[in-house]
Amino acid sequence: MNSPTSLLVPLPEINRTEHSLFELDSSAVEKWLQALPRANIGETTRRLYQALTELSHVNCKGKERFEILEKIRPHVHFVASGLAQHFLNKPIVLPPKAEKIVLLADTLNSLLATGYCQAYVSMSQGSRLIKPKESMACCLHRALSEQSCVLLRTYQLYRSPPSGFWLNLHRIFQVALAAKLNKYRITDKSLGDSTLQQAYIRPLLLATSRTHQLPQRYIETLFRALRYWSSSVELQQKQLETCVFLLNPEEDAPSTYRELARAPSPGWLGLNTDLLQGGHSVLQNLIPAGKLTGTFPLSNTILAQLSTAWSSSTARAAERIPCNEATLITVGMNATHFFIGNQLAFDQFEIDSDDAELRADPFAGSNGDSWGHNLSRDTRDYDPDTPGWQRKHHGMTIENIDYELPNRKKKSAVEKPYQYLRARILDRSATGYRIEWPESAESRIRTGEVIGVKTSDYESWRIAIVRWLRSDDSHQMGLEAIATAATPYSARLVHAGLAVDEYQRAMLLPENPSDHAPRVLLTSVASFDKDQTVELLRPGHVMRIKLQELLDHSSSYKLFTYKALRQGVQQTKTKADTAPQREEGDEEFTRLWDIL
Repeated sequence: MNSPTSLLVPLPEINRTEHSLFELDSSAVEKWLQALPRANIGETTRRLYQALTELSHVNCKGKERFEILEKIRPHVHFVASGLAQHFLNKPIVLPPKAEKIVLLADTLNSLLATGYCQAYVSMSQGSRLIKPKESMACCLHRALSEQSCVLLRTYQLYRSPPSGFWLNLHRIFQVALAAKLNKYRITDKSLGDSTLQQAYIRPLLLATSRTHQLPQRYIETLFRALRYWSSSVELQQKQLETCVFLLNPEEDAPSTYRELARAPSPGWLGLNTDLLQGGHSVLQNLIPAGKLTGTFPLSNTILAQLSTAWSSSTARAAERIPCNEATLITVGMNATHFFIGNQLAFDQFEIDSDDAELRADPFAGSNGDSWGHNLSRDTRDYDPDTPGWQRKHHGMTIENIDYELPNRKKKSAVEKPYQYLRARILDRSATGYRIEWPESAESRIRTGEVIGVKTSDYESWRIAIVRWLRSDDSHQMGLEAIATAATPYSARLVHAGLAVDEYQRAMLLPENPSDHAPRVLLTSVASFDKDQTVELLRPGHVMRIKLQELLDHSSSYKLFTYKALRQGVQQTKTKADTAPQREEGDEEFTRLWDIL
């Protein structure tokens, strides 16, 4: 029969009496570590892997093993940080080499966790009166922390942890709980000081943070913030009805919402996250000033999203309908703008107001309505590789007349050859789609990215936003559809009545049926803000708008409502019929007032 304090985590067999790289004492290990070629990350990683693998099979006293691991641990974290460049900020479908590097990084952390568990077991078998309680607590704290590093990396790649991960994590903490070590506060220069219980709550909270909805670059910042937030979460063994999350330590599963868990039985635990609720200001106040620094600080939007995730479960807004439908998708604002613009190069949008009004409009007339619709055309003949204005409509071909003089044409770089991808819709709802990402795709994808979706049953490209990513057995993403169509424009700010020459991509979206407010999707998150005046241009049309409410934003876009200030000519004009209109109207004077 197992003791209540026995560690039921699988451990390697001890079958060696000595280590081939160093003597089994901390001074010898320190000397060996100083000789590591830290500038050569590959060789350093290889040697550390060999050292930890051998150590896990060597017969060693618990105290010596613990001291050796303490020397090696900072070097493992150093190489793990260096290895991250090979798999973070990369396409979601990693090449085989990158997959092996991920496995190597996970293995290094796991070997450390295993070593600390071995040291704990050895210490716990000593004399009852001279057991080093603090060192034993530190061993379990380190084991939980190293497992948390594996979990962080797993969530950064939008994956699920391997089989047995949660069960081992629960068992480590159950031992700490039985040995009454859970309140010991442990110093940790790598991941932050905390009690052993907080080191256990940290991965549990990370698992409930809906990381599949967060941009990859923010997940590590979230992990570091959890060091502080975990101290405000109560781990309860009783009164589970007051907890937001419940977990069964005997199951290989993380905590789940109380509403979604089955009736708890004796031994279950609960997470009371009441102190994390109340919005972004509450979470900000729980972090000491200046203690959380990083390249990607958590925005108020993300903090509010986290507070909501830790409040209660939310029901889906719309029912999913399973399907298996082929679709075309474009990734990013640039590619989506290119294809909804009938593959018109962006330099054709980088024009002045006069030029815009004189040019032929490829997005109106027989090519469809002002949003690019043409529902009467048989979409079976749809070929996204053929520019829209070159396709035949009613026996006619639309000609794009260039009125710009040769000496005024801009010398611009050749438009990037944007590509669309073929994917499959796994299910759809009234609010969006769940799409399987093609295995062969090398494009980077991230939450908050703009996506164009083209299906065979609809003429236009729909505009959607990536809300979540998962990359386990298959690569999937959840899309929220924000518009059934869009019209491409270039956008530039207007300062003191004058438009600047820094053009950005923009899309004009149909008005929202709920509030009848027109919307504009802008590509530059830094340039545009509420109450600014923006000039929108495309061949055949120019208009000025005032940005109003910021509806949504990410690192890829901003979505505003707007008020039109000046509507340009929407139909194609020739030079002959444009001049008289300018004489009769006051448009030229309006521009003069702006200049003055």
